Amino acid sequence: MSSGQAKCGVAAREDGFETRDFYLACLLRCTGYELLDLRAEGRRKVFVFRRDDVLSFYGDGAMVPPLAFSTTVKDMKALLHNA
Repeated sequence: MSSGQAKCGVAAREDGFETRDFYLACLLRCTGYELLDLRAEGRRKVFVFRRDDVLSFYGDGAMVPPLAFSTTVKDMKALLHNA
């Protein structure tokens, strides 16, 4: 795991990566990344996605339509509260 990934709250795995960053998870869902799992870690949730480069989120390199992102945020909040 790179130091950039460590700062992002992302953990690389063989089959995927994990993040606790809600807005990163929303961006990834909005841009088509598959959510493999949503698991509990104490009171928090961990989002597990397929392993790909996600650092564009932190470098302002991602481009997503604002309304699509807003809808995805609402959908992901529903996942958190109904999981």
